[in-house]
Amino acid sequence: MRLKPLPVFLCLAASLALSACRHPDAEEAKPLPRAVQVAPVETGPALAPVVASGVLAARDEARLAFKIGGVIAKIHVRAGERVKKDQLLAEIEATEADAGLAQAQAARDKAQRDLKRGQRLYRDNVVTREQVEDLGTAAKIAQAQFDAARYNHGYAQILAPADGVVLRRLAEERELVAAGQPVLVSSRTQSGYVLRLGLPDRDIVKLKLGDPAQVQFDAFPQQRFTATIAELGGSADPRSGTFPVELAIEAGEQTLPSGLIGRASIESRSEARRSYVPLTALVSGDGRQAQLFVLDGTRARQQTVNVAFLNGERVALQDALPAGTRVITDGAAFLADGETVRVVQ
Repeated sequence: MRLKPLPVFLCLAASLALSACRHPDAEEAKPLPRAVQVAPVETGPALAPVVASGVLAARDEARLAFKIGGVIAKIHVRAGERVKKDQLLAEIEATEADAGLAQAQAARDKAQRDLKRGQRLYRDNVVTREQVEDLGTAAKIAQAQFDAARYNHGYAQILAPADGVVLRRLAEERELVAAGQPVLVSSRTQSGYVLRLGLPDRDIVKLKLGDPAQVQFDAFPQQRFTATIAELGGSADPRSGTFPVELAIEAGEQTLPSGLIGRASIESRSEARRSYVPLTALVSGDGRQAQLFVLDGTRARQQTVNVAFLNGERVALQDALPAGTRVITDGAAFLADGETVRVVQ
């Protein structure tokens, strides 16, 4: 049996019917612009931070010593022990001090007796007025020597100058020490902490009192302590050639062991400023120049910048970027110059 061809109008009708049955969503959707995150350009110090290591110490450390020399009879405290004001810390064998005090007392008593006898003889016209005056002078000298001996006798002991803690023992019992030789090191309670640094001349000229710093210790790797410059040396140490600097550390109620090694990053509060961008904004570079993308409306524009220095997670630029500039951070590595982007949080 031979089939007859369908009329043309029937083919057109079938085609139109199939088109009408197709859903609008079946059309191919246009791809969305690439999602990116941005960050504003910040301003910061024009100078690179000064980085140095130092030793932690109590702010008010005192080296305690005997006023007189001799053999240490007893040290009553240990390192780390808390003490109260005027508590007895150490004492020296008082044999020599006792003998000196007794000798001075005997000399004073004799001088006073001689003066009284001379005054009686002067009333009897046996001695002259000048001789009595000499005896009076000798009595005053003997009294002064006795006072000095009694004063020194009191320094056969070391008393705590204030409430605090004993940091170190520098001598031991039965050891012979000279007058003024440190025996103990103590600090006042809640005196605070300082980090003592030695800086070269190229760094010391960048800083001034009150400049802020961040300090880290290996013993507390997760903590950053805020600090400020409390003391700035005016002359170099002749032995090391460095300038002494002290950073006052804000430790709050936390107790820090004296002697810890800390690393400090000190920022100069100079009036000159630079532009800073996040390190993640750089897509390529050679250490001196780098490429990044800035947001221009809805498009990413590639820009070459000159790098001044790195400061933690930020990069300082040689040339300032316009105020209000936003740089692309996340997603920048996949962009092309002029590409349309959409900003997400």
